[in-house]
Amino acid sequence: MTRNQSRLSVFKVQSAECKVQSAKCGERVCVRVFHFALCTLHSALCTGLLPLVLLLLAPTTVSAAGAQSLQSFLDLKPQWPDLVGSSFRIEGHYAILVRDSLRMKNCDLPFKASQPIKLVGNSKVLEVSGRLAKEATSGKLYFEVEQVRQLPTDVQTLAERERAITRGTSKQWYELAEWAGPRGKFYNDEELIERAKLANRKGLNLERQELKELTPAALRTLTLRIPELGLDDSLRLDWLHESYWLEWEALKKSAPQVDLTVEDIDLTKDPVFQFLNRLDKDLPGAKARVADVLPLLANEYRRNSVLTYHNASDAKRRTLERLFHTEIATAAIARATKPDGSNGSEIANRIDELIAEQHELAEKYRDAELQFMAKNSAALTRNQLGDLVQRCRDRKQESLAKESIARWLARREQSLRKDGVTGLIQLSDERLALLQDQPGAGALLLEALQLAPKNEDILERLKKLGYQEVNGQWVAPQVNPAAPNTRLPVTIETELERFIRLGVPKIGMTPAQLLKCLGSPQSLTRVATSGRVTETWTYRDGTTVRYSVTVERRPSRGTAEVVSVQ
Repeated sequence: MTRNQSRLSVFKVQSAECKVQSAKCGERVCVRVFHFALCTLHSALCTGLLPLVLLLLAPTTVSAAGAQSLQSFLDLKPQWPDLVGSSFRIEGHYAILVRDSLRMKNCDLPFKASQPIKLVGNSKVLEVSGRLAKEATSGKLYFEVEQVRQLPTDVQTLAERERAITRGTSKQWYELAEWAGPRGKFYNDEELIERAKLANRKGLNLERQELKELTPAALRTLTLRIPELGLDDSLRLDWLHESYWLEWEALKKSAPQVDLTVEDIDLTKDPVFQFLNRLDKDLPGAKARVADVLPLLANEYRRNSVLTYHNASDAKRRTLERLFHTEIATAAIARATKPDGSNGSEIANRIDELIAEQHELAEKYRDAELQFMAKNSAALTRNQLGDLVQRCRDRKQESLAKESIARWLARREQSLRKDGVTGLIQLSDERLALLQDQPGAGALLLEALQLAPKNEDILERLKKLGYQEVNGQWVAPQVNPAAPNTRLPVTIETELERFIRLGVPKIGMTPAQLLKCLGSPQSLTRVATSGRVTETWTYRDGTTVRYSVTVERRPSRGTAEVVSVQ
């Protein structure tokens, strides 16, 4: 005997036993359906399609314990031809009733009775008992009705089930929703659909109450189920907002301090900024700028954030989400703000990025950084000073620009005076270029003239400033007795003079012009060869070499000029 033959023998025995048992209980449907299943399984064994057949048979099982829903009966439609003669007890909504014929809602199978069907009441829910049959002439299927029983409406049934689980578990409410939701969609019953949502919400609320501890993580896990249960997104946002507030209250106490001693603060690693990024992604109104917020609403939200958000309309919730964002952003920015104002521009940029409504505050931080830089301008390079002065003037802070220059010149004077005549000339040039201080520049030139009375560079500069020699003494233009109101001569700036003013070294400059352009170098190396002296002037910004300038001197010709700039 083959394996399939052996299995068929077992199926036949089981089928026979089932027939005997069904004869005793009078339930023919059990025999017919089970016999149909046995035959199908045998065929599947012989063809090797058992897994597929088992899958097809799984949803078509008919329960003899109670009436099956019309939906599940319709699921058996592909098997109806093989189930002719099988008995069924079906419950569902009817659509049309005409004497001895009726149509069930969403079902095109005719239901026919041998006598008129009489119903009492308005309920459309029926329990119909009978069997599948086939017309002798046309071969069309129909349902032969043996008994009809009118049942309570779905809403009445739902209310009865609700009363039974008033103090039940979340699982019981979910099971009720699983019955009411699909049924409501099948019969297009909006009230049943809404009641199913209400049951799901009650189940979810009970599940929340059953939590051992209400943590942000546990609350967020529950929010993930809200779309699955078909509940409104407003509930998801309500609980998500609450979870973020719980986390924020804990984070304020646990977040480590930001190290403000480092030059560049990496805010991407700060837990408060990371929290803010997550908040902005999850709450739709967090990144939306709000022009005006009513003080009453803001104060109410500060007093009780969770309750205020819970009771707010969707429009107000977007505003509250922005207030929440603003509180976190303000705290995060404050953590990264250096007390001396040295990173004011960075803080201002963060404010403009995260809290655009507070642009005026951002401007104050930018001014604070200029104040810091002005106080420390003495340590800046010439180019850094130029940048600072330009920033001050762009922000209409002329007095701060002059203050920065004054501090820088005071430091330069200490070093340039050590260079004697050359240093005094350069200091005069810088004072004139940076402050347009003609009297101060002239005083420095007169001081240099006492050290070198015949120096052509000094004499030339004094003349450009309008000084004149009177009785062997150089006098300023405003005290010249012959012409007390003489204006300074107007001179046309040459291209080389423009580069000197801009602080850009060029080939062809004299050493004096180079000093005027960049000041004294940080280091100078000199190599002497036959008839030539080559000097390398090195200018640095910190540890970085900014310019390396080669000056070539030829004593025999009395010339000296810049021959290379790198």
